[in-house]
Amino acid sequence: MAFGSDRKISSRGFTLIETLVGSFIFLLVALSGYRAFAALMDAVIFSQAKIAGTSLANESIEITRNLPYEDVGVESGIPSGKIPRNQTFVKDGYSFDLQTTIRNVDDLFDGTIGGIPNDSSPADYKSADLDITCSNCKIFSPLRFTTLVAPRTLETASNNGALFIQVFDASGLPIPNASLHIVNTQTNPDTIIDELSDNEGWIKIVDAPPGTNAYNILATKEGYSRDETYPPGGAAGPDPLKPDATVVVQEVTQLSLSIDRTSSLNVSSIDQACVISPNVGFSLTGSKLIGAPSVLKYPTQNFTTDASGGYLVSDLEWDNYSVLLTSISYDLAGASLLPSFALNPNENKALNLVTVPHLDKALLVSVKDPNGAAIDGATVRLEKTEFDETKNTNSGACPTPGQVFWNGLPDGEYTLTVSKTGFQTSIITPLNLSLPWQNQIIILSP
Repeated sequence: MAFGSDRKISSRGFTLIETLVGSFIFLLVALSGYRAFAALMDAVIFSQAKIAGTSLANESIEITRNLPYEDVGVESGIPSGKIPRNQTFVKDGYSFDLQTTIRNVDDLFDGTIGGIPNDSSPADYKSADLDITCSNCKIFSPLRFTTLVAPRTLETASNNGALFIQVFDASGLPIPNASLHIVNTQTNPDTIIDELSDNEGWIKIVDAPPGTNAYNILATKEGYSRDETYPPGGAAGPDPLKPDATVVVQEVTQLSLSIDRTSSLNVSSIDQACVISPNVGFSLTGSKLIGAPSVLKYPTQNFTTDASGGYLVSDLEWDNYSVLLTSISYDLAGASLLPSFALNPNENKALNLVTVPHLDKALLVSVKDPNGAAIDGATVRLEKTEFDETKNTNSGACPTPGQVFWNGLPDGEYTLTVSKTGFQTSIITPLNLSLPWQNQIIILSP
């Protein structure tokens, strides 16, 4: 007997969409597994590198502790010893850079140098900091270890002194992690110290060899200005305002250095119609002194705007700057800032220089209040026999706050009168125009 069947066996396979969806899900699962495995391997590698770095630190600490006490110090440092400042080691396949910093510690227990009571032997013990980085590790966090090393003998009075240096910003706030480069060439061998300031901006060197103007000190930090001491007769002249530090036996020498974030000045040269004036030379001069009577930290530097009338002056320290034109074919008819202006830390200022073709006997009058702010709308009258002309500050097509300008003036002595409601009138007479171009600054008091 034959049996028949009406059932149909389906032979349909996966559609393209089903295949793509399945592949995508498989890929997600595979990627998740791979990422988990990769993270696990990174953790293992990091752990292995950290263990190797810690082992290196322990070995270095044991070497330091077993040295004779007088040898516990950095080569050419304070205290001076037999330990190199920077070393490179290969351990378990990892390349480690080891930086060692050793400092004398003046403990409060028996008084401090210059304190009450005064500690005549302030180098009570030594502190050694070991900083370890890995140059060929995929993942590695820098390691720091600190150990103390005490002398095995009783203290004796020191024939050295102490040098305390603080680094702060323009507002007087301490700068942590500022780089300090300290050099004393009066010792044999030379003392060279490169360290970072602490969280309060200090670096304190105890048991420093004495010397007159012996320590040249430079403070820097990435993105910041620099400040330094100067040897008499050096770049700051015979009488530097911050001479190289002098250390006296059993006394503390304290000095401060000031740095802050650098600024920039975006200069544009334009004409009186505010149209680009290309290839114009100008100069900038700072006002900070580094030596008496008039040695400038930022002396006059010359620049030239490009074909688009622009020039970016970068890495400027906060200061009061003066701007002048150096192109003999142009006169400065005003600027978007007063020709003498303040530049603050971490500031990007725009400075538009308004230029006109040169004519002899040019006069730029800058009017400001006692705080240095430009006064707009002031009436400025310039007069002499057969000449009488009045202008208002900042009244041209291009903004020139607090300024008016004349050029091609007749020879002679003038009377200059500047007034504005709410301010006392200023009168200058005689005003002798003896230069091809000059800037007359007027300060109006309320």
